[in-house]
Amino acid sequence: MTSPEQSPSELPSGSPNRKYRLLRWVLVIGLLAWLGHGPLIDLLAGHSARRSLAGESLSTEANDLLTRCLEDLPPGPLVDFHAHLAGRGPDSGCWVNPRLLSPLHPRDWVRMRSYLSAAGLGPESPDSAWIEGLAGLARARQRPALHFLLAFDHRYSTQGLRDLEHSEFYVPNEYAHAAAEAYSDVFRCAISVHPYRTDAVQELERWAAQGVRLVKWLPGAQGMDPASPLCDAFYRALVAQDMVLLVHCGEEQAVDAEADQELGNPLRLRRPLEAGVQILVAHCASSGSALDLDVGGAHPPRVDCFDLFLRLMGEKAFEGQLWGEISTVTQVNRYSNALSVLLEREDLHSRLVNGSDWPLPAVNVLYQTRALKSAGFITAEEREILNEIYHHNPLTFDLALKRVVRSPKTGARFAPQIFTCLGPLR
Repeated sequence: MTSPEQSPSELPSGSPNRKYRLLRWVLVIGLLAWLGHGPLIDLLAGHSARRSLAGESLSTEANDLLTRCLEDLPPGPLVDFHAHLAGRGPDSGCWVNPRLLSPLHPRDWVRMRSYLSAAGLGPESPDSAWIEGLAGLARARQRPALHFLLAFDHRYSTQGLRDLEHSEFYVPNEYAHAAAEAYSDVFRCAISVHPYRTDAVQELERWAAQGVRLVKWLPGAQGMDPASPLCDAFYRALVAQDMVLLVHCGEEQAVDAEADQELGNPLRLRRPLEAGVQILVAHCASSGSALDLDVGGAHPPRVDCFDLFLRLMGEKAFEGQLWGEISTVTQVNRYSNALSVLLEREDLHSRLVNGSDWPLPAVNVLYQTRALKSAGFITAEEREILNEIYHHNPLTFDLALKRVVRSPKTGARFAPQIFTCLGPLR
């Protein structure tokens, strides 16, 4: 049986098809970069993040659908647990790995350009424009909303050394907190602290004293192993400070985590759960596969990460601690795996919370309403209206789509309380 304490370099690399999928992405994105530089990337991302700010009005049909989406929600603002920040600095303190800014690395370069375009920004836009654009979209929604802005720590070695070479980007806790303070009507702050840092516990305590309660991890990209004893002091501090861990599980596809995908195995959360940590599982682990660490033997089978997440959710010991966050489950690369199950498992709805994973809702190649219509999740009429809403405000589209989708088998929908629920932050 593979030990949860194995180092990342000792963990299996996963499906043999992954290397070929990566090669295809390199070839396709390299071609797009060569062909278009800007226009094709803007087409992929949509540039829709700018449109609602230009004063465009919705049709009567779209307004009626949004009214139906909102009318049965519980009191209180909409809640989005998953809104990313990014920037290049230096004044903001943000940083991006130079390879993401260089055409010599076409896959990374086009990926970064796509995210900027989705946020309505150009290559030279100031870092503040990301925050201002998102705040504008949030304020243009039909109901007050709170979006948790995610800081993002560097990658660190097991010796506690910062690893810039393998870090994708960096968003300081101070930057996320300042943005949340400046736009307190629409934003809240989620810090990011790597548990291998020598000052990790002190950093947690510093932000807890300022009222921050949410901490973001992306293990595959940041290089932390949730099952490592190196995290134990961090877990004790999380519990002592009544803080909540938002952790990505499943295959990471938005940032480079290819070498350490196994760190996103949901079963590696047993250690923090057994330590009493409150955990939100981003995306409900709705992509990829991982080793079944609950099975003995030298070669445990690979199981869908979503199934491993459901296994943990089914354990009574974790009922008060473990939650699922539903960002991206309607994306074209995820819906066939998890969406029907999450809609139909109404017993889990009281333990689900909402997230957008901004700016991904504005990357229109990820949201294919035609495929959702063909699969029976939405009707042809709903598809046309949702497409209109998408071009008006992608954040509103993200909510409307999740409120409209239904199980093709049973007709079940997501419970209304999911979209205003603060989960363990109540």
